[in-house]
Amino acid sequence: MFELLNRLLVWSNAQTIRHLGWIDRITRQSPRLVIVSLLALVFLSVSSLLTIHFETDIFRLFPADRPAMRLLLDSLEWSGGANQAYFLLEGDPAVLPAEASRLAERLRTLQVDGAPAFKLVVYRIYEESEAQSFADLVAFSAAHPAAFVPLNDTPALLERFKPKAVDQALDQLTAELAGSIGASGVGLSLADPLGLRSLILPRLKAGSQALDMDPASPYFLSRDGRVLIMIAEPVKPVQEMAFARKLVVGINQARSGSPVKISCAGAHISAVIDEAAMKYNILSCILSSLVVVLGIFYAVYRRIWPTLMIPVVLAVGVLLALGTAGLFLSSIHIISFAFMALIIGLGTDYSIHLYDRFHTERVAGATTDQAVSLAVVDTGQGLFTAATTTALPFLALGWAEVRALSELGLLVGLGVIFSLYATLFLMPVLLRKTDTSDRLYRALPGLGLVRLWRLAGRWSRPLLWGAGGLVLFFFLLSLRTSFDGELKNLQPQHSEAFHAQELVEQHLNLAPKSLLVAVDGTSQAAVMQQNLAVEALAARLAAEGRLQAWSSLGQIMNRRADQEQIVARLQGTGFRADELAKKLYDKGFSVASFESYLNKLRANSLTSVLDESVIIAQLEASPLRGVVDRHLVHDRSGWHSLTYLYFKAGQLDQAGFVQELAKSVPAARVTGTDLVSQELLAAVRRSAVTGVSLGSLLVLALLLTHFKSLNGIVASLGPVLFGAVAMLGTMALVGMKLNFMNIMVLVTIVGMGSDYGLHIQHRCAEGLTEQQEQNFIQAARSVLLSALTTVAGFGSLAFTDYGAMSSIGWATNYGIGFTVLAALLLVPATLRLVTTPRR
Repeated sequence: MFELLNRLLVWSNAQTIRHLGWIDRITRQSPRLVIVSLLALVFLSVSSLLTIHFETDIFRLFPADRPAMRLLLDSLEWSGGANQAYFLLEGDPAVLPAEASRLAERLRTLQVDGAPAFKLVVYRIYEESEAQSFADLVAFSAAHPAAFVPLNDTPALLERFKPKAVDQALDQLTAELAGSIGASGVGLSLADPLGLRSLILPRLKAGSQALDMDPASPYFLSRDGRVLIMIAEPVKPVQEMAFARKLVVGINQARSGSPVKISCAGAHISAVIDEAAMKYNILSCILSSLVVVLGIFYAVYRRIWPTLMIPVVLAVGVLLALGTAGLFLSSIHIISFAFMALIIGLGTDYSIHLYDRFHTERVAGATTDQAVSLAVVDTGQGLFTAATTTALPFLALGWAEVRALSELGLLVGLGVIFSLYATLFLMPVLLRKTDTSDRLYRALPGLGLVRLWRLAGRWSRPLLWGAGGLVLFFFLLSLRTSFDGELKNLQPQHSEAFHAQELVEQHLNLAPKSLLVAVDGTSQAAVMQQNLAVEALAARLAAEGRLQAWSSLGQIMNRRADQEQIVARLQGTGFRADELAKKLYDKGFSVASFESYLNKLRANSLTSVLDESVIIAQLEASPLRGVVDRHLVHDRSGWHSLTYLYFKAGQLDQAGFVQELAKSVPAARVTGTDLVSQELLAAVRRSAVTGVSLGSLLVLALLLTHFKSLNGIVASLGPVLFGAVAMLGTMALVGMKLNFMNIMVLVTIVGMGSDYGLHIQHRCAEGLTEQQEQNFIQAARSVLLSALTTVAGFGSLAFTDYGAMSSIGWATNYGIGFTVLAALLLVPATLRLVTTPRR
């Protein structure tokens, strides 16, 4: 078995050398064929790339088939929240309504491409144009108070039908009609002469609100009066990016010059703003890091043509990677595309290693062909193994259930492979074309690496023991690492959408946390019946102090059982329509004006128990249709009854609630930001563990084929272990949390980190002491520069405003920094202990 394995390893290594030899020959003998072939591949890649579109929706990064996430996306679709725009006006409460009216008028007249931009703009409970339908609702509720008056307010309702209370109500009615209450006010008074709406409307208004608003205001005004919210629905969905961009331009014009601050949020606005912010962050990072990378390369090697060749190599590698990805993907999320910045560092690594070896051999007296061949075939072995150990862990993520990870794995894995081959094919052609036999090559700077080599030899054991102590220290710190599951923290921290979200949390949230429970069925009556159990559970939790508030249709209207109790007590009042007609006549009113209300009373409306569907239909026909829309949804899949729960952190045991709900209503679904985060974390953790585990096994197998010894494998993977543990420990030390994106840096460390030790071990494992030192300087210089270019390329994301990218950048900086430090110190220290160099 071992003999077979050894033969397989020898064969694999021989095939790698043979493959690299072929590359060396074809670049030497047929350079034009190489260039033409690469140009053809680039053309095909660009053609494939043009079929890909980029997305910015953060939810599309994660699996939508998880229960909590699926319900969250469904609820956004049902409510229209996935497409609505929100305007938050901040300022003096006295001027907010007038400014809201002006803004609403501008938005209603706003046009995009000659057509209205919005089909709905609302900022108050109901508009004047809906006064009649609102009066109809008041008339219905006044005639059927048992359908709406809360059961606990039954004594107050009964009091209204006593003779003295009726007289007081009619006196109040006289005062209202004598005052300047307007046509809408007259309509309400005639529809409800007894003023029963004062017992009914507060309940309906509270039920229509998803936010903590002032119950006394007709506007969507926060309870503290500092923020007024306006909701608008664009005529086209957010996917129409051309429309969204023009819409944002129009919105900015509509709100310009306002004396109050107007913040804007919503899918369209976020899509445009986030797209612009992400593109700016990515492009600025790529350009700035490219300048830094080229500056580092030129400062060390002082050769203009190889320096200028690096952008060409990177462009070819990235285009080939994206073009190939286009064969498998119809769209790419722009956050996944940000990981292509990693290719700037990795792609430059291969150029650095190849050119450093070429330059070193030229200094030693080798001809151009000899130096190029040694670089391609000998150093190329390390590059080939390093690229494979980097690419395979990423490609292993291509099957991840989380889209963010699968796209990341595919793009970076392909980018690494194509960058390697772009380097191996283009760099030799360039070097042979531009180099001359009489060109003078000076020794490259040692960058202090001689001291590192001698320090590692002199203090081998203390260094290794100290490293072990640091690993233990960082491991203990890493146990304190926490996870940030807030998706909003992945967004641009200074964007307008983020600020608007902060305003909502500060001024308008009913409670810091919430859950949504959905009961699905094929009929309205069925879901309403099943939802009774959900309402009973919510009522009990609220009574126990485990909820701040809750909302469902059962809190807005009375179910049949409650109606029956109220009706039974109303029957005892003995109130008659004719008695009210007589009192109206005695007070000097025209009885005919109240005939509609009186006829309903004569038809025994006060003592009628209504079917719930009748009440719902009346609400749907009124300006308060949002009450029903918010709690009862009908779509192609059936009916959905929704209940909202609001609570403070630590007030409700969410896991316990989910279990309790499953017992009461097995078919009910539940979602919330914490539940979604838990689902995503579980999916990301599974993908990360799978990616790291599979990637580690592949790396181990490849290292085994390269070194065929335990020492080489330990030298390659030791720095990886140190770097990963130190990264997690440092993150905990500085208060930085793991999130759905930066957790994948662990895969990056496994892939890239093993390269550093591999190159040093490959060059320094054998030879005389003096030669080992020179080989170390050459290999370590390449490794150090590679790490610097990786930090410049990918770590530069740390300075972006985009939370997801910034966290990735900082994690990369910590991980790569510690990994390269371990490679430069611990690998030579281990070599000096386990080998006895020949003199």
